[in-house]
Amino acid sequence: MAAYDYIHDGTAIYERSFAIIRAEADLSRFSDAEADVAIRMIHACGQVEAASHFVFSSGFVDAARAALAAGAPIFCDAEMVSHGVTRARLPAGNEVICTLRDPRTHEIAKEIGNTRSAAAIDLWGERIAG
Repeated sequence: MAAYDYIHDGTAIYERSFAIIRAEADLSRFSDAEADVAIRMIHACGQVEAASHFVFSSGFVDAARAALAAGAPIFCDAEMVSHGVTRARLPAGNEVICTLRDPRTHEIAKEIGNTRSAAAIDLWGERIAG
């Protein structure tokens, strides 16, 4: 049986993946903090050209990091996204919430004349302050 030559260490795989993204993506318009987030977004979707569509509001990265550090939940609009969040990397054991399978979504979708995904997002209001 032929041996396969590949990286076996998960940390090394992440480092190599991020190095490839840094080399191939145009991150020049981002601050260092924004570039770090953009790199993770590119890593998640696998498309370096996606960076051209990313826009960050002033102070967003700092506010998001502070919210996560304070234990804010993470809301996902798809089960696949929810399952893709690496819980071990969250700073405060943050809850990951996807309301798509909430039994109320089907009826709400009918009421608002939209998709179950849109209805599920409406349910986030129960958990978001402000």
